[in-house]
Formats: sequence, C-alpha cells, structure tokens
Amino acid sequence: MANDTDVVINRVVAIIIDSIILWVVMLIIALPFGAFTMMMGTVSDPLAAAQLAGGAMIVVVLGALISLGYFIYFEGTTGQTIGKRIANIKVVRMDGKPMTYMDALIRTILRIIDGIFFYLVGLIIIVVSKDKQRLGDMAAKTLVVKA
Repeated sequence: MANDTDVVINRVVAIIIDSIILWVVMLIIALPFGAFTMMMGTVSDPLAAAQLAGGAMIVVVLGALISLGYFIYFEGTTGQTIGKRIANIKVVRMDGKPMTYMDALIRTILRIIDGIFFYLVGLIIIVVSKDKQRLGDMAAKTLVVKA
C-alpha cells in the first residue's frame, strides 16, 4: 500500500534526522574530552594514552545513555522523537493507545539489534513484516503511523 510505503520512507527520514541530532550532541560532548587529552600530552605518552582511552570510554557511555534517554523520553511522552515529528509519524500501541515509557524502553533496547549496519537490519524487518514493524515494535506491540 502507498500509505505503508510512505510510513517506511518517513521512518528512514526520521532516523536520519534523529541520528544527526545525536551525533551533534555527541560531538559537543566529545570535543572537550579530546581537547583535554591533547593538552595533557601526546598519544605516545602512556599517561596521555590512558587519559585518551578513559575519555573515549566516558564519551561512549555518555553517548549510549543520551541515545537511550532521547528515544525513551520523546517516544514515551509523545510517541514522537524530533525526527518523527518532522517526518509526520508517531509510535502508538497496537490497540491505538498512546505509548508508555515501558513501551519506549523495550523499543529502544531492541535498537541494538535493529540498528545494526546503520539500521539496515531494522529496515529489512520493517519491509518484510506484515505490519511494517521492526523487532522493537514487535516486542513492544507498537506501530508507527502517520501523525
């Protein structure tokens, strides 16, 4: 159906927008860590290398927490991330009711699998599934629909 195709295309647009937003946030967070490490010495210095590794680990953990929080907060409150709002789609439960934070948590945790290869896994599952759901939608019993 054309409507299903539109929603799939809008989902792709939404995840690109959300990814760009998260990348910009991560860049803003990562820059101070990189600058601090560069001020402490060169990478050939064992202490500087340890600081670089520690800074990188902090950025990775912060990135994961921010990404989790972003999707859980926005989808749990309105069913829409910023990208979904721009793409004019939203997530609802299969019974048509608004999402809960638990639904958003389940969807977000399964992004780990759906997001493999830049969301290629999720896209393939969406395209072949009857209700155009990715694994996170199936587990949370949610659908992405036009807003």
